[in-house]
Amino acid sequence: MFSLIKSGMATAMHELSVVSNNIANANSNGFKKTLVAFSELGDRFGSEQVDSSKVGQGASLDASRRSDGQGAIVETDRKTDLALIGNGMFILKKNPASITPTFSRNGSFSLDNLGFLRAPNDAFVMGAPLVEGAFGPTPADLDGLQPIQIPLKREDAPMSELKILGDGSIAAAYGTEVSYPVSTITLGLFSNNSGLKELGGGSYSQTDKSGVVSLGAPSDLGYASLRSGGLEASNVNITDELTAMIKAQQQFNGAARLMQTNSEMVEKLTR
Repeated sequence: MFSLIKSGMATAMHELSVVSNNIANANSNGFKKTLVAFSELGDRFGSEQVDSSKVGQGASLDASRRSDGQGAIVETDRKTDLALIGNGMFILKKNPASITPTFSRNGSFSLDNLGFLRAPNDAFVMGAPLVEGAFGPTPADLDGLQPIQIPLKREDAPMSELKILGDGSIAAAYGTEVSYPVSTITLGLFSNNSGLKELGGGSYSQTDKSGVVSLGAPSDLGYASLRSGGLEASNVNITDELTAMIKAQQQFNGAARLMQTNSEMVEKLTR
């Protein structure tokens, strides 16, 4: 009896923790909610191995997984705010010389005083470099990427217009109608997004479970399209999360009452 009650309380507490984290990040740009699944303890065995004595002996926690559902696009009218519609993540580096990048769906970017495109955590946004002054192909690996730097001046003329197109290409104009190519935003794609390690702040790192990252430009086959002047909101539905929280609380309270009743029965029997 005690193990059954304990498993019910443990699964309820885990679900409450996951739901609380989802609700706390409901307003975080690009956040992807986590889903939890549970099964009976007997489910880990084959049908020929399960007898009636193993049925109803409690619940076990299956692996949590992240939902890749698309979040709503919120218009901001800031050119450097970028939203992804589809698969893929922005590639960031805290230091240009760093070997290990991080990945994020939060496109709330800004330019620093040197013209580098920076993420909210001050990391550099990585992109494909120009080839002989023109937009080049996406590099084959991460080593070929460079931090995106948009010159704020050209021949003493300040930047008058910044263009970030749906295919990730970035161009800037300096007092004339002529636009000069700068870079192309590069996206990373994984075969198993649930295998990424969450670092907080909407950032993730690659693991063995996530698989090797594949690089591509926005609007490439299989990759997200890019929208400038907007941000992807969290895909958390507050109503669904509150419903799940109430259900988990009721499960925990029910298990707690069972434990109290069990303790009272044991106490009476041992008097």
